[in-house]
Amino acid sequence: MDKKYFLLNQSNRLDFLLQAFNKNLLIALSVMLFLPSYNSLQAQETYTLGDGTESFSTLGSNPFATINRNSRSQYIYFATELYDAGFNISGNVVSLAINITELGLPTTLKPENIKIKMGMTNSFEMGPNLINNLPVYYESTVENVDELGWHTFTLDTPFAWDGFRNIIVEICRSNENFGTSYSVQGKNFPVAEFVSVANYTNDALQNGCSLSNENLLSDLFKRRRPNMQFTMTNPCEGTPSSGQTIVSAGPYCSGESFTLSVQNGSIESGLYYQWQSAPNENGPWTDIPGATDAFYVTSQSIATYYRRATTCEIASSTIFDFPLFVGGEGCYCTSLVVNENTIGITNVTLQSINNSSVSTPAYSNFTSVQTNLERNTTVSLSVNVNTEGGSNYTMAWIDWNKNGSFEDEEAYVLGTVSGGSNVNSGSIASIVVPADAIVGSTIMRVRTKQSATNDYPSACDSIENGEAEDYTVVITENLSVGDFSPIQSNLLIATNNYGVHFKTTKDAIERIDFYDLSGRKILTKKGLNEMEISVVDFNSSQQLWIIKVTFQNGEQISKKINY
Repeated sequence: MDKKYFLLNQSNRLDFLLQAFNKNLLIALSVMLFLPSYNSLQAQETYTLGDGTESFSTLGSNPFATINRNSRSQYIYFATELYDAGFNISGNVVSLAINITELGLPTTLKPENIKIKMGMTNSFEMGPNLINNLPVYYESTVENVDELGWHTFTLDTPFAWDGFRNIIVEICRSNENFGTSYSVQGKNFPVAEFVSVANYTNDALQNGCSLSNENLLSDLFKRRRPNMQFTMTNPCEGTPSSGQTIVSAGPYCSGESFTLSVQNGSIESGLYYQWQSAPNENGPWTDIPGATDAFYVTSQSIATYYRRATTCEIASSTIFDFPLFVGGEGCYCTSLVVNENTIGITNVTLQSINNSSVSTPAYSNFTSVQTNLERNTTVSLSVNVNTEGGSNYTMAWIDWNKNGSFEDEEAYVLGTVSGGSNVNSGSIASIVVPADAIVGSTIMRVRTKQSATNDYPSACDSIENGEAEDYTVVITENLSVGDFSPIQSNLLIATNNYGVHFKTTKDAIERIDFYDLSGRKILTKKGLNEMEISVVDFNSSQQLWIIKVTFQNGEQISKKINY
């Protein structure tokens, strides 16, 4: 394939792809409008990407290089390759195939514990490292590769290609034994065109699909990529078929990511997606910003309902897939409100949290908004509400013991107010952070309820009118100046079992970077603008780290610590 687009700038790349897209879209529409035999078109077509004639057996270039027990390989396949091969518009990939040119030895050695993951990228090359957290589209315990030729992987869930971005395919495996590698047909790309990255090991204690994103391939092998067949579905014609929303294995409320997808729904091309969430099965359903792929990777702190809207653009028809309730251990209860209106919360202020909202919807997940609270200190919580002429009663809860529930001793009264818009809830709560509060992130819930019977809301009961909002608070150790080691006159650093703690006496800290001794960046905290900061999501490993602290005035201080 002619790779001249590597020499184009980003604008020309975009023009090139859009021209190809528009041209082929017109062809597809012409077929629909003028050919009576359109309905008899074959439902699926197979396209070969890559015209290489070489045979690769080396690690990385070949995902089945069973000379090692474990491997994790990623390859990029370009949108222009699909257009050049004849695929018309965006569509769903239902299967992949690799051309086997030589079988591995011994003959009993088969690729084991295979996973195929897929994603999309605007980049035109792979690297410098592998991409993490791609969704899984295919799994098998043993892959019976026992003959030469194209070996097909029928995906468990179709992969929805948007018709524009390039496709990333990851194939990882973990074998109990090793031997002579299989060989696959592939292409050797020109110098500096990097189309592959991989990590691998022969360590029997590791799992190939859990290897880090470190790339071990040299520049020579990063230019090699297996030929691959993509089987795609043809465009949709009418209302899509609904499917069942499903979720990958949990846990679901620990802050860890999980993947939502749909089973048994339409898989034609020309489909567009929008994921939605709701506090209960009957809504209100809210579009999730940016969640427009066939799958959705997310995390949560409270139990939530999810569903996907699937639209066939040509037919202007949308179907909603059957919703799924995602909950479990560690999930906070759902706050139910019967009526959707503007009776609710308009502002929450606690330390660095100062969040204004429009009092709708009836539940808002603001857990991305957070502040630090030190043990054994006193802080003030202020809430403003809309009453719409009635009487509002407002409460807050902070899950100090992190047991996933809001208990009576964790509740704070914020008063009552009658009449007014964006008015204080009635009182400001003075909150003492318990000395035994569990260090780390936890949830604060704020809830207001309109009531004619002079009663306050609970954290979870169903109410007629009102709103609930959830926030994250990070509990930190209350450190005295004596706990800190002076680095320079204006910066102090302390470490303990709960994290790394910074205190400055001059300019606010803007950014903190953590590096290992090889110079690889491990963690970054930025946009801080605080005089005192605790980094509690950096786990102790009893080794040396390099920390670079950047202040608001641009000054930087670097220091080695043992943590």
